[in-house]
Amino acid sequence: MTDTAPSQPHPDAVAHKLVSIVIPVYWNEASLPLLFEELQKQEALLSERGCALQLIFVDDGSGDRSLDVLLALKARRPEMVTVVKLARNFGAIHSSKVGINYVTGDCFMWLAADLQDPPQLVTPMVDLWLAGKKYVLAARATREDPATTKFFSRIYYALVRLFVLPDYPRTGFDIILMDKTIYPFIRDSSKNINTSLLSYWLGFKPAVIEYERPAREHGQSRWTFAKKLTSVNHELRRNEHGNGNGWGIE
Repeated sequence: MTDTAPSQPHPDAVAHKLVSIVIPVYWNEASLPLLFEELQKQEALLSERGCALQLIFVDDGSGDRSLDVLLALKARRPEMVTVVKLARNFGAIHSSKVGINYVTGDCFMWLAADLQDPPQLVTPMVDLWLAGKKYVLAARATREDPATTKFFSRIYYALVRLFVLPDYPRTGFDIILMDKTIYPFIRDSSKNINTSLLSYWLGFKPAVIEYERPAREHGQSRWTFAKKLTSVNHELRRNEHGNGNGWGIE
């Protein structure tokens, strides 16, 4: 694994609260410029609220020009952008966990690089955090995915609710904003743990924003049903041990 120097808060934003966003990247060269443009709009809105933005991109062994695009973004905004390059593809969960090690913010979150989960959710989620919520999630009210994708997703979340977390949101969620008090639990968990399940299991009462997930316009999902089943199996095996250590928490 190689990385560029971590970003530092802008000198004019030293007194601000810092919002860290970890973005796993895998074959996303087409969507990255559009994503960055949207995040700059969110940065302007957050600045009005006294918040600065830290973006941590983790290139998970992409075979396209994703890294070149990221380095160009880093050159444009070195105070905001950190780029981490993994030597090969490790998967979204692992790359997300790598990115966590670079978080320096007062709150942090993950965001997909393919724009299927709207970056426009960042500001309303931060608003809830500024209002005192330590755990904010964006749950899908609807999703414009192929029928097979929706079918297998329903099965996956039904299994999660049946065997792992009975009150887990029925349609699932990928976007979570967490206060820095939760950070050590996520950082110190095992590298392959499903961070969405872990964060929900920790017991913080979530503030929930619902959104309509649009159809995918860039790339394709690599979070297959087989990988989802493997994830459920891992969590079941962890839960057999009970308590925090079942989730790989030191």
